[in-house]
Amino acid sequence: MNQTLDPAWLETMRQRLVSRREELERHREDLLRALAAEGRSLAEEGTVATHPADAASDVTMAEYDQTTLRILEEELHEIALALQRIEHGTYGVCIDCGRPIERERLEAVPWAARCVADQERFERELERQRSG
Repeated sequence: MNQTLDPAWLETMRQRLVSRREELERHREDLLRALAAEGRSLAEEGTVATHPADAASDVTMAEYDQTTLRILEEELHEIALALQRIEHGTYGVCIDCGRPIERERLEAVPWAARCVADQERFERELERQRSG
């Protein structure tokens, strides 16, 4: 499967994935520290905000941080799967149809697991499930 991919290019992609993983792990650790600090601060201040706008701001910030953390963890998971595909010799092969993923797509999104057509189909199906 990887035999059609240039080994030097494949190593470059592996390095990009590892570098992105390290960047995301640092960001996640910073975010977890911030969330812990916010939690300690709320515990020290009490749970009742002095003004409704402060309470709304606290909730909005906590939701934003939780969403950001979830997105980071999802991307870290996708990167881990891409690194496994490199190890197993299946990197660059669409997990749905088995055809090669376009090199340009992999360069843009190194953790891509699907060709463009299957990714679009996958996203439409997710959207359909969410809306009803």
